[in-house]
Amino acid sequence: MATKHTHVHRPKKKAQQEWSAKSPDVVGDQVRAALRQAMWRENIAPSDFDDLLWILTQESAGVVDARNSHSSARGLFQLLRAQYELNPHGEKSFGNAVEECQGGIHYIYGRYHSAKKAREFWQQHHWY
Repeated sequence: MATKHTHVHRPKKKAQQEWSAKSPDVVGDQVRAALRQAMWRENIAPSDFDDLLWILTQESAGVVDARNSHSSARGLFQLLRAQYELNPHGEKSFGNAVEECQGGIHYIYGRYHSAKKAREFWQQHHWY
């Protein structure tokens, strides 16, 4: 004789939406110019611009001093508190687009040695 099923099941989770890259078109001209200036200051080849811009777009959509409400990530390249010192003036650099880009460049080239490798990692993991 079959018994009646008496416990309640949790509602099914909604399927996660598939991730899609943000278009660099969302980044304004002032932030693009700031990135170019930072690249010049840090002696980064102009050919790396597209990869750096792509990462910046995914991280902050070009919003200067963007803040993540779930972590200490901050700025155009979403540096964590432990990386704030990579900015020319540490935490005081936030709000200055060129200096935020310099901090992101320091992080990317320090960890990945190239913007291309950083972008490839980001595309595989959705973080960097």
